[in-house]
Amino acid sequence: MYELTTLTARQIELCEDTISANTFYMLVGSALLSRKDLSVVRMGDGEVRLYQDVQFGGDEPVVPTKRHDKAWLTKLGLLNMPKNLLEGRMLQAARECTYFAPSISGIWRSDYDNYALSYRKRYVDNFFVNAWTTEMVVALFRAAGHVLLIHANAETADAMQINSQDKLGVKVSFLKLTSWEQSEAVIEAANKIDAPLVLFSAGPGAKYIGPAISNGHGKVALDLGNSVDRWTLSNI
Repeated sequence: MYELTTLTARQIELCEDTISANTFYMLVGSALLSRKDLSVVRMGDGEVRLYQDVQFGGDEPVVPTKRHDKAWLTKLGLLNMPKNLLEGRMLQAARECTYFAPSISGIWRSDYDNYALSYRKRYVDNFFVNAWTTEMVVALFRAAGHVLLIHANAETADAMQINSQDKLGVKVSFLKLTSWEQSEAVIEAANKIDAPLVLFSAGPGAKYIGPAISNGHGKVALDLGNSVDRWTLSNI
């Protein structure tokens, strides 16, 4: 997965300051059982390129470019979002979450490096969503008893709801989020739902919803991004 390379002092420090997927699971489980606030925001190369494009962009709208065509911007709910709002929300997401999980590829690849968006003493391995086994996910669902999914795709939500209810007896609620313009309404609606575990795939312009829903509400909010299909429990 990674090439062997001699690391700089900074790169070694980042490796040493990264919480592993397994120890992060322990932290998440503890917060869930204790009904304490915990949120994690994940960012990778897409956010690096976006931040470069919108930084200092003022209130100009985000429009298609060679790097980000209309289909991509629409899929991620970013089309026509003011650049300064996108920049601010990305920083808000990275800095208000309990744990920030930049792609560890950024340790040795500058085009993935977004550690500077959230200066921390420790980070979380971005790939925890792929490393956690089905059994680990099932245990979280059962500990929660009620899970809230925030996502653009209703079919994905249907699959999670059916599998979770039929196989585990765990309720799954769903809030649809397809655009940055819907995020404030989604936060308000989420805070009225008593699910202690919140799973979200919100796109760069709405990742800040995770900390907003978690902080002060005793909820665990996990940023699944495009790995959400692994959490539909279709293989149990």
